[in-house]
Amino acid sequence: MKKRKHERITKDVPWTSFGRETAVARVGQSLVPVGVYPFDLQPFNPAGIPMIDVTAPGNEDLLMNIVGTAIQAGDGKLVTCHHVVQALLEREQNKPHYILSRLFRGSMVYGIPYPIQASVPYIDARTKKPNPNVDLAVLISAVISTEDLPYETPNVKWGDSTRLGVGDPVIVGGYPYGKQMFLFIQSNRGLIQPTFYAGIVSAILPATNPSETRLLQISIPVAGGMSGGAVLLPNTGEVVGMVTSCIHAGDVPLPMSYAIPSEIIAPFADSISFD
Repeated sequence: MKKRKHERITKDVPWTSFGRETAVARVGQSLVPVGVYPFDLQPFNPAGIPMIDVTAPGNEDLLMNIVGTAIQAGDGKLVTCHHVVQALLEREQNKPHYILSRLFRGSMVYGIPYPIQASVPYIDARTKKPNPNVDLAVLISAVISTEDLPYETPNVKWGDSTRLGVGDPVIVGGYPYGKQMFLFIQSNRGLIQPTFYAGIVSAILPATNPSETRLLQISIPVAGGMSGGAVLLPNTGEVVGMVTSCIHAGDVPLPMSYAIPSEIIAPFADSISFD
């Protein structure tokens, strides 16, 4: 009798569920890791898109070496920090650079690497010249989406960062600790997904000279790999900023992170077009 009762209880357990869809979870679909692989991928072509089963045993051996996070801003365009691009060019200069899209099919999750073809540093609208003091870049990845293997990373919805005030609740999302984040525990090893933290806007820092932009100070500690992550409104999922840095005490991140507001990011991403 006890066995049958146990079976009735456990048959309805959602063993492979990611939980109900929320506004925050939907933003998570638009956040991708940026990095390189510890092995050579086959040349990218429409007939042979490389796929990695992230739910297969031993998948942790196939993990991307994650350098940062990118936000899907438009078709073929993602935004991230300029220092993430520099890290790829300096530390991983002899390897192809990729974003990693996720494809969900029932209980199966596939990672599909797409190569980054180019990057564009921030062009300041005030001077019409590159501004290295604004830690922002657009990545170009003109993905190949087919009926069998569609690119299912949606474009984010930008919110109005000019309406933010001190004390407003926000959430940040990305890939803290890079590859290591998915190896901390024995269960679910290698299953890549973004992580989110909640806090408030703790200060807004206005520009004090013509080469600066406003910055959002967020009461959330972030770790390496979160650079390029999204700052979003918890109720709507609208993205109002992008994480660039955090204050540390030694190796410990403090709840003082900084983000570029969407009022800077969205117009810059929208201004870039390509064939």
